[in-house]
Formats: sequence, C-alpha cells, structure tokens
Amino acid sequence: MLSTSCRPWASGRTRDERQAIALSVTIKTDRARIAARINAGIASAIQAVSEQALADCNEYCRVDQGQLKESSQTASDVKAGKLAWNTPYARRVYYTGTPSKDQNPNASLMWCETAHDAHGKEWNKIAQKQFEKGMGK
Repeated sequence: MLSTSCRPWASGRTRDERQAIALSVTIKTDRARIAARINAGIASAIQAVSEQALADCNEYCRVDQGQLKESSQTASDVKAGKLAWNTPYARRVYYTGTPSKDQNPNASLMWCETAHDAHGKEWNKIAQKQFEKGMGK
C-alpha cells in the first residue's frame, strides 16, 4: 500500500482540490502536409528502386550488339517506376531461346525476374531508406 508521501498529488490537498486538477490536450493534424510528405517519400523510393532495378536487370539482359540493353535507357521511365526494353525482338528474346553468353556471361531469359531473385532484398532496403529520406526524416 502506498503512503500519502508517495502520492504527491494527494499531499496537502483536499479531495475537491485533487478532483479540480485536470489536463486539457488538443491535437491538430495537418493531413495535407502528412500526405505531401508520404507522397514525396513514395516518389523518392520509386525512382531510386527503379534506377537500381534497371541497372541490375541490365546485368542479366541478353547482349548481341547492345541495342536491346541500350533501348532500356530511353524506353524506361524510372520516375514512374516503369522499366522497358524497346526493340522489335525484345519480347521474344525475353521469354524464348537460349541466351548467348559471349557478350554477357550473366545473360538469361526473363532477366528482370533473375535480377529480382538476386537483388530483391537490396531493392527493399533501398526503398525503405529512400522513402524515409524523401519524407524528410
């Protein structure tokens, strides 16, 4: 059992005086500012992950003369998180055939999935770090 001396709110005060002590707390949130910070974090994360993913995917991209790999630099929209390889044969060589290892020893079918399997955890870390940085933390 606590003694009166251990309860500073009770010492020297009457019951009515103890009941009269009250705290009033008002919390106001600026939802527009919160949303803007979140959106800034998302935009920062999307761009950073897209840039890294594009580099990692191109590590496994098939290379003959380099046009396929080069097309990704102009066809991709990293700010929007869209990666693309734009040649007449891009879709066919992504899914079918046997990748030549002459120019790129890491070349594989479905090179983005291969990159994701190898680097996906790193992309998640980049996303988290950039999200926090973009929010202004």
